[in-house]
Amino acid sequence: MLQLEFLLLFLEALPLLLPWLILLLAWLILFILDARYNLEKRGIEVGLFMMMARTQRFNNLLNRIGRWHPRAWRYIWSGFVAVCFAFSIIGFYFLILNLISFFVDFGLLPQVVSPGPPGPIVPLVPGITMSFFFFLTLLIPLIVSIIVHEMGHGVAARADDIPVRSSGLFALFFLFGAFVEPDEEYVKVKTTRRERVRFFAAGSAANLSLALIATILMLVLVVRVPQGVLITDVTLGSSADGVLSPWTVITGMNETSIATADDLGAFLDNTNPGDLIIFTVNGESVNLTVGEHPQNASRAYIGIYLTTYVPLVPPLNLLGPSFGIEFQRSLLWFYVISLSLGIMNLLPIPPLDGDRLFKELIDATVSLERRSGRILLNSIRIFALSLLILNIAFTFLRPDLLFLFFN
Repeated sequence: MLQLEFLLLFLEALPLLLPWLILLLAWLILFILDARYNLEKRGIEVGLFMMMARTQRFNNLLNRIGRWHPRAWRYIWSGFVAVCFAFSIIGFYFLILNLISFFVDFGLLPQVVSPGPPGPIVPLVPGITMSFFFFLTLLIPLIVSIIVHEMGHGVAARADDIPVRSSGLFALFFLFGAFVEPDEEYVKVKTTRRERVRFFAAGSAANLSLALIATILMLVLVVRVPQGVLITDVTLGSSADGVLSPWTVITGMNETSIATADDLGAFLDNTNPGDLIIFTVNGESVNLTVGEHPQNASRAYIGIYLTTYVPLVPPLNLLGPSFGIEFQRSLLWFYVISLSLGIMNLLPIPPLDGDRLFKELIDATVSLERRSGRILLNSIRIFALSLLILNIAFTFLRPDLLFLFFN
């Protein structure tokens, strides 16, 4: 009996364990290949759930880009230094406001001081802080953002003639990205403060630039005027099942125009179960009898998952609403991930770039050779790290914020 219960429990947990088992199997195959063919001879270093593939081609690419008008690159990176310090302050501001929101949410501060609902601050750990499926939707923007970050460092290094020992691709358990290894001894001894600051700021500057590009594409390629409600899924057994289809657009209900999800919700508020509604879907009329809400029989219920439909500009809109929504979602995640990576990396927390930027700033103004300068730097470090840890801790105390990434 106990064995049967254990088997049932295992089968119930299998959908959650399966991605981890596949991941472990992939790493096991990599370990076997390394033991059989000695991948290190081919520039691939394999460790415990860690892989680094060094390639001269990436070095050559960074060298070509960095040595193409190096003076122009130096002007660009120098201009971004002030921008990076400004975004570092913005990072502090956001974490402080978010922490205040958590304090209000948990009754530690009065409601009157609340800046708004708190946002989740969590590391990206599939299966723990988000579902594997949700993580897969973020994987490409995440990989691109990391590669762009490291390329920023590499280009800045070559523009200032800083040697790059190696570069390439890496995998750390479930994360993938790129790396650039400059000659650290050269950076410490043979570079000026201006060159070091440019090098440290370049990675986040590249991320901020990528976020800006994503924003510009959203402004240029998206109409920005809601033109209906897109059905993303239909609940099995609901009144919409077999009548309405995913990736179709509702623009009208009876004689009422529907432009946003709020319009549809307001219409249903004045509708009773059993009423007949004539939907305008993709320009055609569809009849549907409204059902009862599973949790409240007096409320009207259709049984669809939806989002406000904002199409792309012509001729991209001809590719259909599903492409348009996925394209906008991808741009949004490119913006969110790249901006978040850039700002978080600017916090003065070792070993982030922001710590080295603040170290150079304090050394130039107060001097780290003085005790007051070292106390100031360590105080800023402790404050930034405490803010980040508290935001993460309070996020885990609010499971509903984590569940947002599991749906």
